[in-house]
Amino acid sequence: MAILVFRLKYVPEEEIDDIRQLLTEHDIDFYETSAGRWQISMAGIWVRDKQQAEQARALIREDQLERSRDMKIPTAADYLLGYFQHARQNPAEAFFTLVAIGLILSLSILPFILS
Repeated sequence: MAILVFRLKYVPEEEIDDIRQLLTEHDIDFYETSAGRWQISMAGIWVRDKQQAEQARALIREDQLERSRDMKIPTAADYLLGYFQHARQNPAEAFFTLVAIGLILSLSILPFILS
């Protein structure tokens, strides 16, 4: 029976490579599944042996703790800059997101204005 040890959704390729290398260095036999064309399947790293799965999870947990110590905590300015970068790459999506936000705000405020 296969055991999921690491989900790959929203994980940067660099981090996935590090996890692959970590498992390979410790001689843990693993395989990967992708989310598929429609992104509805479980993308992850799986291990067949229960003992190796426990070892893999412990190694991955240590790696994740080390990564969290090295992470920079984003500020509001970072989020705003990230949104502008995203808007530049996906202008139609950004436009419709702003339209949706405006529509929701106007519908939320409208009862107070009319009363």
